[in-house]
Amino acid sequence: MKQITLTTKPRNDLGRTASKHLRQNGTIPAVIYGESGSRNLALNAHEFKMAYRKFSGSAALLELKGEGEDDAIYAIIQELQRNPRNDSFVHIDFKEIVRGQDMEVDIPVHTKGIADGVRNYGGVLEVSANTLRVRCRPRNLPEFIEIDVTALEIGKSIHLEEVTAPEGVTFLDDSDLVVVGCVGASAGASGLTEEEEEAAAEEAAAAAAASEGEETSTDSSESESDSEEK
Repeated sequence: MKQITLTTKPRNDLGRTASKHLRQNGTIPAVIYGESGSRNLALNAHEFKMAYRKFSGSAALLELKGEGEDDAIYAIIQELQRNPRNDSFVHIDFKEIVRGQDMEVDIPVHTKGIADGVRNYGGVLEVSANTLRVRCRPRNLPEFIEIDVTALEIGKSIHLEEVTAPEGVTFLDDSDLVVVGCVGASAGASGLTEEEEEAAAEEAAAAAAASEGEETSTDSSESESDSEEK
């Protein structure tokens, strides 16, 4: 479990104008939601940026400490808003975590190795589930769920039921959820594997042949009818 400590200040001035003023002065407005309600906070933008680099792409338990306070609040990031123009942090929503109690959180999926279908046959690895929903105690919070894809062949997938959960962690998504798969390079446009594309092509050819047969039969019947009329 990765744990990061951040310093916070209470935020009393609310509204768009007040938040804009905070950001202009190097502070990020934030809110923490918990069982007892919500509280408005402010964080130093530079401090958060440095901390974010340490846990970006992974799950982390954050220790929020008010200036001059001994007690800390533990939380995870629920939503992080960024400015699309300069990628700066605009607002943060935290979710309070109570130690010793179960928590539900989305954990990022990381793949390990190069799939056999990619290395040897030019396939493409597709991660269908970028995060997995889990239940665990804060002390068991994994930074990410790692899946070894080394043996994955083209046309094959890894379902959640095949993934081993870390100790103290329970997966909450459906067991038949496709987490990652390997497809042929040509499947990028159609979304089908090579085998599926071949089967579809054969079906189309068979349908075309059947259609031509029907047209030929119809033409023959019409010719016979014309002869009888004459």
